Amino acid sequence: MKKKKKIENKTSLIWKMAIASAVSWEAAKLVGSNHPYLAPLSVILCLQTTIDQSIRFSLHRIAGTAVGILLTAYLVSHLHINGWMLGLLILGGTYIAKWLRLDETVLHQVALTILLVFTFERNSKDYALDRIVDTFIGVIIAILVHMLLFPPDFTKKAAESFQTLAQQLSDMLLELSKWIQLEWGQGKGSIMEYKTNNLLQELHTAKEILQTASKSLKFNPVSKKHKIILSRYQIEMQKMNAGYEYVSNIVKTLKDWEKEGALSSSDKLELSSNLKVLSECFEDFKGIEQGEINNRKQKEQNMLLASLRSKMLLYPPPSHKVYKDSFFLETMKLLRNL
Repeated sequence: MKKKKKIENKTSLIWKMAIASAVSWEAAKLVGSNHPYLAPLSVILCLQTTIDQSIRFSLHRIAGTAVGILLTAYLVSHLHINGWMLGLLILGGTYIAKWLRLDETVLHQVALTILLVFTFERNSKDYALDRIVDTFIGVIIAILVHMLLFPPDFTKKAAESFQTLAQQLSDMLLELSKWIQLEWGQGKGSIMEYKTNNLLQELHTAKEILQTASKSLKFNPVSKKHKIILSRYQIEMQKMNAGYEYVSNIVKTLKDWEKEGALSSSDKLELSSNLKVLSECFEDFKGIEQGEINNRKQKEQNMLLASLRSKMLLYPPPSHKVYKDSFFLETMKLLRNL
């Protein structure tokens, strides 16, 4: 599924780049440019992953182009062309951009503009003017095509990543339950710590994809519904984060508890049962399709959690207080976040 999604994104980019380049070339010719290739050059550079990124890069390109042309266009006809002079111009231009507190991307655009104007302006006196006009044309067409032709939308990818994370978290809780009930004393703590680290990586990945998905909808003209969906996922992601913290702390507690060796049959049954309930609750999260929560499953989940909360309050004093209390406090903390 992920591979298919990546292919779909590349296909969309290919079509956008081809169409916007063709349109921008013809538009540059219509306004009288003698260097129409400069417009599609801006298109190719400015088509970024999201519309927001494209706009930002476009503004940086325009600013860098303007600074580079203002510094170079007049001076180039009065200076001797060599590498040392080019270096001095780039040094001066980029320091001006730095003094104006412009972004690092602008510095690259300033240097690129100085190089090209320095090279071509002597042979073509209208190169500098064409460059600024064609840059505007390419930037505008790139953004319009990006917005109107299959605008980037990573909502589905965010949903898939979220559901993968929820399933892994559910599986992890179930494995902790089996550890207590069936594999206690077999030194499984190190393996569970390794799996917890993998879970953390999956959590970071899901958060990054969700953030990218949110950014992809900025300036998207048809994104209202998906913005609502992603806002729901952001709320649910807080629960995923709480779930990871719970697993991480519980693994440490169980690892230390296992070294003591003493865990009664009643404790095994209670702790294992609690973890199974939590596993079922997180498994329900993966059933969220595009942010639409199934009401029946939500009610079942709420009943399970309410039952677990009541059960936790009725626990007898533990025989190994430090570990049992830690388990109790972490579980209650998680329940407050669910």
